[in-house]
Amino acid sequence: MKRHLIFIIGVTLFVLTPLLISGCSNDEDDVKVIFTGKTWKMTYISREGDPKPYVNFWGEDREAEKKSIELQKLNGNYEVEFAGAKIDGAFSGSFSGKGVDSSFTGTWRADAKNRAMSTYDMKWDKDETDVLAKQFQKGMNTAFKYSGDSNSLYIYYKDGEVTYVIALLPKNR
Repeated sequence: MKRHLIFIIGVTLFVLTPLLISGCSNDEDDVKVIFTGKTWKMTYISREGDPKPYVNFWGEDREAEKKSIELQKLNGNYEVEFAGAKIDGAFSGSFSGKGVDSSFTGTWRADAKNRAMSTYDMKWDKDETDVLAKQFQKGMNTAFKYSGDSNSLYIYYKDGEVTYVIALLPKNR
């Protein structure tokens, strides 16, 4: 009986130890899994900490708001793809996408430890004309942090004193 109990404890420790060690050893995001290998589609832009999905960027112009939301839902609009590799402790590479009226390319960098993110060398083939698309363009140009996982990505940017969040989902969800 004693041998049987020692055997069970030994097997249990053998099986659980790697799981416990791997579960506790890394507080960093897997940036490659989060960003790459999928097309991200913007679902909305909100203020940081505000549960409402859309900020009123349109004022009283309900027709412009309706048009923006319809354009957001169209396949091909508000999409972005990231590619990259881990370099010097952070993940960086290129990205490309489309707003409504324009396409863009750029370079990005994300740090898994502090979730800092930056975009640079942005090239848009033209300026956006839609109100929501202008915010998307501004956000992609001035991203400073991210959060999320492989199922949802949030890109943060500032416009003046206000922090906004671009919410994205994988396109084929």
